[in-house]
Amino acid sequence: MTFIEKSCLSECRLDSWLWAARFYKTRNLAALNIKKGLVRIYGKTTTKPASLLNIGSQLVIEQDLEKKTIMVKEIAVKRVSFEKARKFYDVISKDSKEAATFFRAKVRYKPDKKLRRNLKALKEKLHFLSVD
Repeated sequence: MTFIEKSCLSECRLDSWLWAARFYKTRNLAALNIKKGLVRIYGKTTTKPASLLNIGSQLVIEQDLEKKTIMVKEIAVKRVSFEKARKFYDVISKDSKEAATFFRAKVRYKPDKKLRRNLKALKEKLHFLSVD
């Protein structure tokens, strides 16, 4: 394909676009997350890695406890730098309420030094009982 043909593309595979736009490190990871249901094309009930993506399509991506809605501005064939890849899409909305709740709960239940010692002693006792 020549450079002119690449710029005229109107659609591409969803997993390859996610890889090129740097949402995932490998195309295989992108495909696995699509199969898990963490990436969906807005308005479709089921999404497959080979689904065709057009300019103007909206994606819902659940990544790192955040739910992002993204509008595709440009079709990508090849992986490029982060600055250039950022021009491939617009973030419409970002919902991170779950992440804030998760991290707040994690901080609240952090054991202090005495409790950590007690837990360690208990684990050693249980390990001792399981060996005999």
